[in-house]
Amino acid sequence: MAAGSEPLGTPPAKAVLRRARAILRSFDASSSVLGISELARRSGLPKATVHRLVQELVECELLERDGHRYRLGTWLYELGQRAPAHRSLRVVAAPFLDDLAHVTQETVLLVVPGQGGMLFTEKYVGSRGRGRVVTQLDGRVPPHSAASGKAILAFGPPERVDELCATTGSETQPPLDERRLRAELAEIRRRGYAVSHIEPAPGYGAIAAPVWSDATVVAALSIVAPGDRLDIGRFSAALQLACTALTRRLRGSRAQAFR
Repeated sequence: MAAGSEPLGTPPAKAVLRRARAILRSFDASSSVLGISELARRSGLPKATVHRLVQELVECELLERDGHRYRLGTWLYELGQRAPAHRSLRVVAAPFLDDLAHVTQETVLLVVPGQGGMLFTEKYVGSRGRGRVVTQLDGRVPPHSAASGKAILAFGPPERVDELCATTGSETQPPLDERRLRAELAEIRRRGYAVSHIEPAPGYGAIAAPVWSDATVVAALSIVAPGDRLDIGRFSAALQLACTALTRRLRGSRAQAFR
């Protein structure tokens, strides 16, 4: 079934919402501005349908015009800020991100799992990372292509890995070596953190560890630095300490909320 198609019998209103969602999902961190033809290709919808729905999305402030192309509207960002789970996590995590950036002097990210990839939701830049753009805030990357995604995969439910392995190999998801990935995730579980030497830009690497709420991994903290400054021994100790402290704070915040 194409990305924008619906089962027979789908109510018209639901069909419109699904088509609009397919258009909005066509945008990603590397393709923030798209034309009608590309939106049609990515969404699997006819160009005439995309053209009509795009005009409605612009009227609703969910998309913005950029010449003859379109980008996500700022109202979507405002809506995202109101999502209670992510907002609460970002507020609680802020001092830990700040401390970790100060201790390591590098860029520190808060990453959460989202549909189809990992979302970079907060970025704190230490003194040595200033003036260098190493990742795009609010960007999305496949879970197996980043240290943060691998940390979340390693400690998350096994079915998440099964689903990833079953859906790669498409036009938007290149194939992966399933045996190698599973072996790497097992090693991450053993040592408690993930390392990548090829992200998020040439010459950079990252180290990431999971953050828990009760028995569920809800996020990862990641330290990003040029490869020659990625001090695994020192960074891993500071990172795991920060993740443990943030996990405890989340547990305390949750308990406080029910009093």
